Amino acid sequence: MESRRGHAVSAARMARTDNLSERTLPRCRTEGLEMLRRPVWILDTGRMRKHFANASALWLWGVQPGQEDEFYARDFTPHSDAMRQRLGRLIERVSAGEVVAERWTFYPRHRPFTVDALMSGVRLDNGNVGLLMEVEHYERSTDELRAGEALRHTLVNVLLFDEEGWSSYRNPAAEACFPGERCGFASMFARPAEGMQMWQAVVARDPDRPDAFMGRTVSGDFILNTAKGKRWYGIDARTTADPVTGHLSVLVNQRDVTDRVEATSRAEFYAGYDVVTGLANRRRFVERLGHAMAETGSSGSLLVIDLNGFKEINDSYGHAVGDRVLLEIGKRLLAAAGPLDVGARLGGDEFAMILPGVAASEELKERADRISRELSAVIEDPLTAARLIVTASLGAARWPYDGGSPDVLQRNADLALYAAKAEGGHRVQLFDLAMRQAADERYRCIEDLRVSLTSGAFEVHYQPLVTMADRRPFGFEALLRWRHPTRGLLLPGSFLTEAESIGLMVPIGEFVVQQVCRQIGIWREVGLRPGRIAINLSRNDFQLGANIAGLTEAIVEAGVEPAQIEFEVSETVAFGTRGEEVVEVLLELRRQGFSIALDDFGTGHASLMHLHRLPVDTIKLDRSFIVEMADSVIDRALVRAVAALGRDLGMRVLAEGIETEEQATAVRELGCECGQGYLFGRPMTAETATDWLARHKPGAMPNFSAEAAR
Repeated sequence: MESRRGHAVSAARMARTDNLSERTLPRCRTEGLEMLRRPVWILDTGRMRKHFANASALWLWGVQPGQEDEFYARDFTPHSDAMRQRLGRLIERVSAGEVVAERWTFYPRHRPFTVDALMSGVRLDNGNVGLLMEVEHYERSTDELRAGEALRHTLVNVLLFDEEGWSSYRNPAAEACFPGERCGFASMFARPAEGMQMWQAVVARDPDRPDAFMGRTVSGDFILNTAKGKRWYGIDARTTADPVTGHLSVLVNQRDVTDRVEATSRAEFYAGYDVVTGLANRRRFVERLGHAMAETGSSGSLLVIDLNGFKEINDSYGHAVGDRVLLEIGKRLLAAAGPLDVGARLGGDEFAMILPGVAASEELKERADRISRELSAVIEDPLTAARLIVTASLGAARWPYDGGSPDVLQRNADLALYAAKAEGGHRVQLFDLAMRQAADERYRCIEDLRVSLTSGAFEVHYQPLVTMADRRPFGFEALLRWRHPTRGLLLPGSFLTEAESIGLMVPIGEFVVQQVCRQIGIWREVGLRPGRIAINLSRNDFQLGANIAGLTEAIVEAGVEPAQIEFEVSETVAFGTRGEEVVEVLLELRRQGFSIALDDFGTGHASLMHLHRLPVDTIKLDRSFIVEMADSVIDRALVRAVAALGRDLGMRVLAEGIETEEQATAVRELGCECGQGYLFGRPMTAETATDWLARHKPGAMPNFSAEAAR
């Protein structure tokens, strides 16, 4: 039984037609209908109840004597959507005074039956339209019954078109979809030209199949003009013979595939576009760049863009605000794009622009500067009212000059971006060949480092540390050297950054500790006292905190006293982003008896006020202050201030890079207790350092302890 809503819809349709038929429909009179032998009944279309049925009709409906009241109280609203639509159209027609002849199948409780019916409208006493049906029972085969009912109840549109392209049959679903007296094949299509093209493909003759079934099935998805508006339909069409006329006809099946097409479109969109900004995503960006560069004789530029300060916005305001910022950045890139340009979000806060035809350096720089200014304008968040500012760093490369393939061009644009960020960001950097040469050199350096780690190419050299008062040596600094197969002996400045970038300073640091402990043992066996050995700790050692524990365990296992080792850490590491963790590690090392030196003081983040936070025994003044001290009053003042502060804090101050007697005299007069430099001894191999130690008197080296070191 149909829902109340379906009943209400039927009643509403009837209400619309009542006024039209008020004077045209005859009054309902049932006298004499009882005498007819063929079944006749009247349906109250306003109530969807039987108003009258003669004896033949009651028999046909299977109504037993005494069941008449139940029959007249039954709701006869069709269950099927297709049949409800068909009945609604029928009621509209008879309400307008039309007499309709149709074949219907009904489904009473005892058995279904099919009739050929002559139907007309009458006016009932209650004002409703009555559907008067005079029927003849139609006996059909089982297959015919089922085939007919399948066509009537299916929601698939089934249509038959004559040779001229006009519909000769529509099942109820098709009539609802394409109402009207007749329907043209091409006119169904939102683009009639597509309909004509499909029609011609369907009726095209195949020489090998001369009969009416000579065509092949033609299929496709098209937008059709339907009673519900424009909808996507999957259409299968083929030729057949009209069962009535025998002429050529076209049989068409249509399935509403709007949901599938829209879902596919969404999936295709998500596959090619960024869901936050609507810009092309990385996959589509690569495709579009490849197409642009593949065009014969083409030239253009690629911009890669990195937002500065976006992480802080996410951290301070949350990711919802961050997404709105990204959306605004996407809008600005689209606004700055020309007709052929492609804007893309590659991921996170990284964007790109493909600029076909922009190949001159001056034009590229001008476009990039304008985009940078537009991206850097204040963003007012509509929900939080926050005024947000993000700046952009841009790297640019041109094709075919800076790269003949998308991969090479992207890598070179990225190099330009890295250069822009290395200069502080918020600037535009165009690629030049020197960037690629430097990058290739860095790559080769990294590959050579990996090989050298296992080939014995690393060495530890030792440079003396002396007291400035009497120039007595009190120890060495262990310095790493790399004996490169083609470039010779390299200092850490030539490879330290590359080694740290791939985490190689951790195993290299372990190598240095092993070599130092081994060398201390050798010196001890021959009666030499090297004093305290300073070993540098790298940034990697603190990023992998467990490595520090491994180093100290190796020292103790080698029989070396912690007091013989001083760990050096640069101020850029001590006061960097992981400063608090570094301080905790240094405190633990100090508790274990190791000394701590702050290296390169004055070149990074440290100030005099920072020193009280660190467990430091030695402050090592960077050589840049010493080299220029003779000509710089400011440098001399700084050296004097650091030396005085070191004494007040109980720290030893060591001046690095002393090469002349003039410098040595000056640092001693300014209060530095210790020194290091070529004047006292260059870095030397372990064998040379052994000879150097042997040349000094047996008691020349001090008996080192934590207190004597100060």
